[in-house]
Amino acid sequence: MVLVSLAKSIIGVANSHIWLEPILAGLMGYVLADLGSGIYHWGIDNYGSALTPIVGAQIEAFQGHHKWPRSITRRQFANNLHVVARVVTFMVLPIDVVCADPIVHGLVAVCSGSVMFCQQFHAGAHGTKSQLPPVVALQDLGILVSRSQHAAHHRKPYNNN
Repeated sequence: MVLVSLAKSIIGVANSHIWLEPILAGLMGYVLADLGSGIYHWGIDNYGSALTPIVGAQIEAFQGHHKWPRSITRRQFANNLHVVARVVTFMVLPIDVVCADPIVHGLVAVCSGSVMFCQQFHAGAHGTKSQLPPVVALQDLGILVSRSQHAAHHRKPYNNN
């Protein structure tokens, strides 16, 4: 669904010859995904328990992650993505079906894609530079969370970085 939204944005840009607005919408989508995933991560790191309705298992996993931070690097790619990808699919599908606006799809594609990959980006913040794919350059540029910045997060009270 993320790729469908991205394709609709690209096709819409090609057909209408507008390009700035979808790019700006994509940048806004990245900022929203970064802010939203950061707030969510902070919330489940600090509040709730395994008994919390709906997100209890996720809270338990996130809070346990502070005890074993490198465990995320041993999970397969699909394991890091499947839960969020399922939610993203059901949220983006209706937009893909009813909307043809390339600006909306620019925002939706980048935001939902960034949210979907946030756990994989998080895993990258725990890997060693030699273990990571070329995307590590995005960490060095500050576009994705860096290993050093995220290491600060793994010190109590887990409320920053």
